[in-house]
Amino acid sequence: MRTVRLEIAFVGTAYEGWQSQRKGKTVQETVERLLERILKEKVPVTASSRTDSGVHARGLVAHFKTKSALPDIRLREALNFYLPKDIAVLSAGTVGSDFHARYGAKSKIYRYQIWNDPVRPVFEAPFAFWSPTPLDVAEMRKAARHLKGRHDFSAFCDMTADPRKTHVRTVKRLVLSKKGPLITLEIEGDGFLTHMVRIIAGTLIQVGRKQIPAARVPKILRSKDRKLAGPTAKAHGLTLVKVKY
Repeated sequence: MRTVRLEIAFVGTAYEGWQSQRKGKTVQETVERLLERILKEKVPVTASSRTDSGVHARGLVAHFKTKSALPDIRLREALNFYLPKDIAVLSAGTVGSDFHARYGAKSKIYRYQIWNDPVRPVFEAPFAFWSPTPLDVAEMRKAARHLKGRHDFSAFCDMTADPRKTHVRTVKRLVLSKKGPLITLEIEGDGFLTHMVRIIAGTLIQVGRKQIPAARVPKILRSKDRKLAGPTAKAHGLTLVKVKY
């Protein structure tokens, strides 16, 4: 048996996220079905991250184990030949047997994009949340500073999250940039809770709209109360950019 590491990019619009489930089409089942066709064996694929329905990826990492001796380059070529146009395998390589896409990850980088203009986006629409209301980026940056570091992010995760599991995470970097009408939030952390990045984005959008004062964010964080944070931002604005090992 050998372990193969994949780096995968996909547009998540047509998929119910990465992970296989009973209803809807997923990226995982699409990749696994083609691997079975190419390798002539069932090969469960483990990914670095689950992604929500509609979320995109530029560098999701996954791995699987196989008995096949098909060279890595041929495997990548075969997958990309059969995969739909909205999924691509950027790399495929044999790695040590101890490699684990999920448990070996040191940090992940996500990007949330906001189109802040009275006119809706056209070409950017699949990848950016449209906010026609003016946003105060300076206030959003002030609020974002409070979220850096190691905290309990219970207020910024889905209310259905298992309360027995720790909600402590480290946000290593959180940067907001603006180019024309496009506002980009880039966040790197050692891990993320369910909907955490989207709730952070939704909260910062409300700060930008002057609906939540930037100075209130530390109180929201300390409260551990999901009801005090902003709404969960739309999934299509989010992209998993990179996983670091």
